[in-house]
Amino acid sequence: MVEGSTAAQLGAAGFEVTGVEEAYGEVSVGVQTPGGQVVFCGSCGRRARSKGRREVVLRDAPGADGRAVRVRWNKRIWECRSPRCGAGSWTERSELAGPRRVLTSRAERWAVGRLAAVEGSVASAARRLGVSWRTVWSAVEAAAEEIAGDPGRVGQVARLGFDETVMASAARRRRRRFVTAAVDASTGQIVDVFDGRDAADLRRWVYQQPRRQAGVEVVCVDPHEGYRSAIRQLARDRSLPATVEVAADPFHIVRLANQALTRCRQRTQTETTGHRGRAGDPLYGIRKLLLTGAERLDAAGLQRLRTALDQGDPYDEVADCWAAKEKVRSVFKTADPEQAADRLDDAIAYSAAPEAAPELHKLAATLKRWRAEIITSTTTGTHNGRTEAANPRNQRRQTLSQRPHQPQQLPAQNPACRRTKTRPNSTRHKNQNPTSPLHRVEPLIFGNQFC
Repeated sequence: MVEGSTAAQLGAAGFEVTGVEEAYGEVSVGVQTPGGQVVFCGSCGRRARSKGRREVVLRDAPGADGRAVRVRWNKRIWECRSPRCGAGSWTERSELAGPRRVLTSRAERWAVGRLAAVEGSVASAARRLGVSWRTVWSAVEAAAEEIAGDPGRVGQVARLGFDETVMASAARRRRRRFVTAAVDASTGQIVDVFDGRDAADLRRWVYQQPRRQAGVEVVCVDPHEGYRSAIRQLARDRSLPATVEVAADPFHIVRLANQALTRCRQRTQTETTGHRGRAGDPLYGIRKLLLTGAERLDAAGLQRLRTALDQGDPYDEVADCWAAKEKVRSVFKTADPEQAADRLDDAIAYSAAPEAAPELHKLAATLKRWRAEIITSTTTGTHNGRTEAANPRNQRRQTLSQRPHQPQQLPAQNPACRRTKTRPNSTRHKNQNPTSPLHRVEPLIFGNQFC
């Protein structure tokens, strides 16, 4: 073996370099195991006999200069000399590449690391390696399953957050596809991502990995009844600890108050003016001021808010919704659990008053139904902020793993009916990407063209 040679740089321990060639921007390296090796049959234990060698072409990770690297492995073939043994013949194996693989082990690690770091897509890695999309995706999928199945990857999680997101939009013959991300609410580390957002999907995920959920103390969710009912059922059948608590995400609770305020403003706008909001309408002009926290408004902003409400809110319904929204926000501004509970009860009573707007009645019913979960959120300080932050990463990785669109091939035209135009000095029939004389393992990709 040549120490410090290209074989060692390729991670081919125990190999020797037989030749290096450069052609068409690619580097071709020939490697093989040295002779004189003694191999025994794995079935009968007798000494095997060599039947020669066979060349296997692999793709390696790009070099430091960005050029594609092709490895030509002169693979040795062995056979058992015992006529009673059914082992037959086999080829040698090495850490250089797995059996029936197109990529070397180093190329697979390079592609997986590039996608995990969100430095490129599967399609771009396939172009860099000069292989098909399916070849790179097979390596990424195998590595992802191995990493996700490792129980020590995350460890025990005390605060677990769940949040759903749309992974695939609706199409003509396809419904929207939802996925749920399970994230450590304390550190933001993604525990797992599974399909669906219903109670059955959450229960199925917990049943598949009971050991990981043994130390869960608090589960933070959006105000979604499917998640809450699933967690309660899992606590009853001991799939989750019986003492597990459910916390409602503060962001979504405040968002419900903002939505009630917006709907009330839109309804009042339509009833008073007979049309939707337009430029110059009092309520339409303060639509963003209404959603801004009161502590962030200066004197000019407060005066503008009062003037618009006096002009466009004849029954003070929008003003009541704005006050209810501020009461809901005040629940999460205090660190005292008892004070937070008193503020929440005050917000519920204010919204449930008979003279309140119908939007506030609906908000009061939701707050009353989720009161225990909101109190748990204020007591434990648990929120889904880090869980929400993981959704863009999941969507980004999903986008990077999508297969590029393959244009449909049009049917060939009849040569007799084809009309051609002659252009002077036309170069449209010239081959801009000459074919490499090296042995081809997968179709090479140059730009968006398949050769």
